[in-house]
Amino acid sequence: MMEEQNNKIIDRILDEQNQDNWEKLLADNDQILITSARVASIRYRVYVIILLIAIVIFANNFLFKMWDRYQNVKSDLWNTNLQVADFTNKKMQFDANKELIKKIDNQENAIISCLNSKLWCQSIDEAIKNNFSFARSYILLNNLTDAKMSVNEKILLANINWYLLKNFDTKARNGIINKISIWDPIKFVDNLYYAPIKLNITFDNKDWLFSFIENVERKILDNSQYRVLYKIDKISYDIANYNTIQNVDVDLLAYYYTN
Repeated sequence: MMEEQNNKIIDRILDEQNQDNWEKLLADNDQILITSARVASIRYRVYVIILLIAIVIFANNFLFKMWDRYQNVKSDLWNTNLQVADFTNKKMQFDANKELIKKIDNQENAIISCLNSKLWCQSIDEAIKNNFSFARSYILLNNLTDAKMSVNEKILLANINWYLLKNFDTKARNGIINKISIWDPIKFVDNLYYAPIKLNITFDNKDWLFSFIENVERKILDNSQYRVLYKIDKISYDIANYNTIQNVDVDLLAYYYTN
């Protein structure tokens, strides 16, 4: 009986010891799992950091450079297309101007007669009628260079006296020059220049003034040697006193080309 009790006690002690060992084993396993998870987590973080660093290095060394090259190529292509389009437009304009200039040369007399006397206007080509301002400028543009001076002032003075101050209807003078000064020429574009001219002219009334302006802006001098293309830059006239004699300051720009 006693032996049986001792055996039970021993069995119970062994069971408790086994239970303690099992719980301890489970605790150890849990600790191992937690440690393994932490190591795995740290490892994954290190891998992610390494991957990010690799992506940044790859982007800096390859992707950004490739993108910059792509943008440069795209920009160059855009500029090339613009240049081609601009060249095409300029060529078309040049070809059109060439054809128009040929027509102007062939019908110069009719153009002059139409502008000065309103005759032969119907015979002028439609392309010229649509570009009368260009046609007049082309006919008037002259070479005013001189070996002894920067601009040929003799031609300018003769043009002002015989052309600008002449009334084409009455053949009388439309104004009296009081003062004239011709300034140094200024380059406009390529071989095209303009010379500023300051005039002080006495006009008896507005009709004289309008006759002068019409000569500057509409008429063409018959003598091609003394033709000048002008643009009115400024004019001081008291329009409220249009019936009184006035001394008027007129600023002109005389355009011309050089060889």
